[in-house]
This record gives sequence, structure tokens and C-alpha cells, in this order.
Amino acid sequence: MAKSKTIKPSKSATRDWIIRGVGFGALAVLLVFARLDFQSKQAAQTTSEAWRAAIRAKGEDVELLKSEFDKIPVQRSPQLVSSPAGANPYAARTIETYTWSGIFRNYSVKVYVGAGTDPPIESIQGPGEDTQPE
Repeated sequence: MAKSKTIKPSKSATRDWIIRGVGFGALAVLLVFARLDFQSKQAAQTTSEAWRAAIRAKGEDVELLKSEFDKIPVQRSPQLVSSPAGANPYAARTIETYTWSGIFRNYSVKVYVGAGTDPPIESIQGPGEDTQPE
């Protein structure tokens, strides 16, 4: 019987495969991080566009009230911070800042809320154009 000769991979070939594996692993991690950041950005844009569409749907003479605004679905789970408005070009009393956290950046949408028991939404600022009901 003939002896079969097995060929052992050289150390440099093994090292090359390890380097390739580490490189592809790092690339995969970066792609996952980029996807998570993109999803946060998309959630902020989709939500702000839905809010702006609700304002446009009300028309020029009718304001979007806070009770109606709160029924509009929000994408993912942003952090909400409410603060007094201070000086602003709108008739807003409070500013609600919705922040979607990405891996590389945070994406924020500011909602200017007027005064009253069911206050109107004065403006929405964030991804895209600013909208102020007339």
C-alpha cells in the first residue's frame, strides 16, 4: 500500500486566513453599526414627515392640537425632553425635543407647542424643512 502524503498548510497561509477573517469580521461589525445608525436617521425622518403631513392635512385655517398630535405614531423609541421655549419666533410655550440615538450621531426633532389646555403645534424642526402652520 502506498502511503498518502498529507500536505500541511504553511504558517504564512494560515496567518493570511486569520488576517482575512479579522478583516471581514471588522467589516461586518462596521456594517451593523452603520445599519443601526441609518435606522435611527430613518425613524427621525419618517416621524417628522408624518407630523408635517398631519399639519398640512389640517389646512391653513385649522391648527393641529396636541391631543391629535399625540395620536400620530412615532417610529422606534426616541428620548423625549420637554423644556420651556423661551424667546422664539413662534407662539410656543414649550419645546419637546425627540432624540433618536444612533451609533455615530443623534437625530433630533424639535416640536414647538403653544399654550392652553390642548395647545396647538406651532412648528416642527428637524430632518427636512421647518414647517409653521399659518
